[in-house]
Amino acid sequence: MILRFARWVLFCLLILGTFASARAELVLTNYSAANPIKIMAIGDSITDDCVTNGAWRLFLQPLLETNGYPFTFVGRQISSTALPTFTKTKHEGYCGAVIGAPGVVGSPVHGYIGTDVYLYNITRDALTNTFPDVVLVLMGANDIGRGRNPYFVVTNSVVNLLNLISSRVPNVNVVLTKITTLQNAGLGYSAYATNVPIYNAALQTLVNQKRALGKNIFLADMFSAVDYSTMFLSDHLHPNPPGLKAIASEWTARMQTITLRTNQIHSVFINGGANWKYSATGQDLGTSWAQPNFDDSGWSNGIARLGYGDLATATTVSFGPDPNNKFVTSYFRRSFVVPWNAVITNLNFRLACGDGAAVWLNGHEVFRINMPSGPITYTNLALAAMTGYTAHIFYPTNIALPNLPAGTNLVAVEIHQSSVTNSTLGFDMELIGSGYLLPTPSLSIAQAGGNVLLSWPMTNGYSFKLHSTTNLTAGNWTMTTASTYTNAGQIIVTQSPDTSARFFRLQRP
Repeated sequence: MILRFARWVLFCLLILGTFASARAELVLTNYSAANPIKIMAIGDSITDDCVTNGAWRLFLQPLLETNGYPFTFVGRQISSTALPTFTKTKHEGYCGAVIGAPGVVGSPVHGYIGTDVYLYNITRDALTNTFPDVVLVLMGANDIGRGRNPYFVVTNSVVNLLNLISSRVPNVNVVLTKITTLQNAGLGYSAYATNVPIYNAALQTLVNQKRALGKNIFLADMFSAVDYSTMFLSDHLHPNPPGLKAIASEWTARMQTITLRTNQIHSVFINGGANWKYSATGQDLGTSWAQPNFDDSGWSNGIARLGYGDLATATTVSFGPDPNNKFVTSYFRRSFVVPWNAVITNLNFRLACGDGAAVWLNGHEVFRINMPSGPITYTNLALAAMTGYTAHIFYPTNIALPNLPAGTNLVAVEIHQSSVTNSTLGFDMELIGSGYLLPTPSLSIAQAGGNVLLSWPMTNGYSFKLHSTTNLTAGNWTMTTASTYTNAGQIIVTQSPDTSARFFRLQRP
């Protein structure tokens, strides 16, 4: 007896957390104008109004609103509404503030005596009755500029601050940031400019450690965002309006990477300070080393910054036996995974290196920096030396990639010295992808003669298999063995009805 068509039941598995690699912590659909994202901006004079009213917050408000964020700033301090686009004026900026005790300013700031103007103290008070969803922390210039030990500031002061925030608001998202350069900065801060990359590298390591533990801690990069030559006031300590706008743009980009939307994707595929496999043996590896199927099991590995001769180096690589004739080229490889439902249309390669680099994706060179044109060989020198703070800037290169495959992809980077006598080498990279999400495939049913046709779209369901069960309570789902075929963009399975009620769902292996 043929079972009536009405007794067949479809069940399409709902895929939860479909873009887990993005580590998104803000689900935008949870917020609205009536329930805005509460953002607390914490910082020193770069956040406060003592140099520029509204500071970078003045530029961040319209950027977030244009990008679809329903939000409000929260805090106890209030700026003047200097422009019609700046109406959300609350903040927690304090001129001269440091991260940990004691404060270093000589006069009161917003009601705090000078020795109390430090972030742990300020944040503890600010979070007494206010519970933000996001805390943006732009701090550290005063700590480093006053000669405090950069490692101690990170491992003690910043850690204590994070512990305080998480104890007061357990589910909050905290975005820390690398500080801007102190090259030629006033107040005597330039004397400690070489400690800035050390502080920033230590902060990057801390954030990666916290992320590995599942903490909602993220990192922005104002060191790279604010241009040394054009984006500072005459004191070369405080950003000018273009610099403040650049800070706002960097905050916006980082907000996007921690936000889960129904349409857009912004995901950090490779974090700065990530673990890379590397070869620095003085061998000419040709081009095979950049291919996805290359066997790198014998390579070394370590976290970035990789290199030598730099106090910000996390993993030291070899330059060979002769310091006056160092290896010209070092090789680095790392894979990343694109989820099945992500269509990545652009990759932003943010590369910090000394001196030159060629970057490969899935075995094809996609761009090069500070290198000659034409075929690259092991002995090719970089065009110029990257000296001082420039070697620590993450320079962005956006690549449109309409056909980036889902699954595992490979980035390979070769770093070339500009001279065999160079005293330093360095490499680090961050990779951010953007695009859109495919919807979960829908399962359809139709009757054709005495059979039942089950179908789903190929565009977003190619990686799914059809499973069935006769008992929803038991949960014994079995992948169907029936053959599939495609027609008009649909994957189709033909089933013969039987006497039992049967349930179907789509499931990825």
